[in-house]
Amino acid sequence: MIFPKPQSILALVFGLSLAMASPLHAVRAASLPLPSRTIFQLNETDTWFENIAVRANGDLLVTMLQPAATVYTLKQPYSSSPEFSIVHTFDNANGTLGIVETSPDVFLVVSGQFSSLAVPVPGSLVAWELSLVDPEPTVREIVSFADIELANGLTKVPTDDDSNIVLVADSVAGSVWRFDFNTGAHEVVLHTEEMAPVPNATTISLGINGVHFRDGYLYFSNSDLLTIYRVRFDQQGYPAPNATVDIVATIDAVPVDDFTIDRKGYLWAATNFDNKVVAIRPDGSSVVVAGGLTELTVAGDTADAFGRTQDDFHVLYVVTGGGLASPVNGTITEPAKIVAINTAGFE
Repeated sequence: MIFPKPQSILALVFGLSLAMASPLHAVRAASLPLPSRTIFQLNETDTWFENIAVRANGDLLVTMLQPAATVYTLKQPYSSSPEFSIVHTFDNANGTLGIVETSPDVFLVVSGQFSSLAVPVPGSLVAWELSLVDPEPTVREIVSFADIELANGLTKVPTDDDSNIVLVADSVAGSVWRFDFNTGAHEVVLHTEEMAPVPNATTISLGINGVHFRDGYLYFSNSDLLTIYRVRFDQQGYPAPNATVDIVATIDAVPVDDFTIDRKGYLWAATNFDNKVVAIRPDGSSVVVAGGLTELTVAGDTADAFGRTQDDFHVLYVVTGGGLASPVNGTITEPAKIVAINTAGFE
C-alpha cells in the first residue's frame, strides 16, 4: 500500500511528530556522550519500537511490539526531513519482534499475539516474508513458530550456496533455533546455560536476546546475565564441533537487550531498563556513549543498527520503547522514538 502523505495518515492512528534537525556530520574526534538527536518520535505513550533493520538504500525498517503488529519505514533518516510511514500491519497479531534481511530487500519478520508486554500467547508466533523488491510491499506467511516460546533476535548465516538460514533466539527457553527461510523447517541446534534466563529474576526474566553472526561466530546477549557471549558456528548454521561459549563482555547495566557490531568489531549494546547505549571495544572494555539511568535520551532503548550509505555509515540508529518496561525515575515514560548517534571519531 502506498501512502502519498504518510505523516498525516499516520497521525490519525498514533498522532506522529517528526523531530527536525540538520543531518549528522562526521567529526574529527569523539567526546562523550556522543552527539545524538531524535529523528522521529510518536506522539502517544504506551508505544514500543522493538527492532530495526537498514535497507541497502539507507531507509530504516522498524518493528512495533506494542500496541500494533506493524512494520514502519523511515526514509532517508540522514536527511533533514525523513519520511515515516507504514509498510505493513499483520493480521491476527498485536505485536512484532525481530526483523532481518535474508536476501536483498527481502526480510524475515516475526509477529505474535501478546497477552502483556513481551509475553506472547502460546502458539501465536508466525514467521513472515516481507518483500520490498517491488514498489508495492508483499508479505507471505512462511510457517507458524508455535513451538518457539519467544522468537526474539534473528540473524542471517552467510553461506556460499543458495541456502537461506536464519538463527533464531528463544529468550524464554534459552536456545537457538536453526530456521530454513526457503522451506520453513526449524530445529533447536544449541541450548546452554549461558543462553537461559535466570530463575526468579527480578528484572525481565529473559535469557538469550540479541543475536548476530560475524566471522564464524554467533554473538548473543543474555539479558538476565548482563553479558554478551560468542560461540563458533559453521556456515550451515550448526555449532562447530567442540565449540565453547566464551564471554565477550559483561556490562554494568540491567538488562542487556539487542546490539550490533560495527566494521571495526566494536559492539554497540542497548540496555533498555538503564536507558543507555554502551560501546564495547574488542578488548572487552566498555563505556556508556549515550543516555543515562535518569535520562530520556534513549529511554528504554531496545535495538540499534548502523547506516548503510555514505551519508550515514558512521551513524548508529537506536529504537526505543519509551521506558515502558522500567519508567525513568520510576514514573516517566514517553512515546517510542528513533535516535541517531554520531559515532565518528570514537575509539
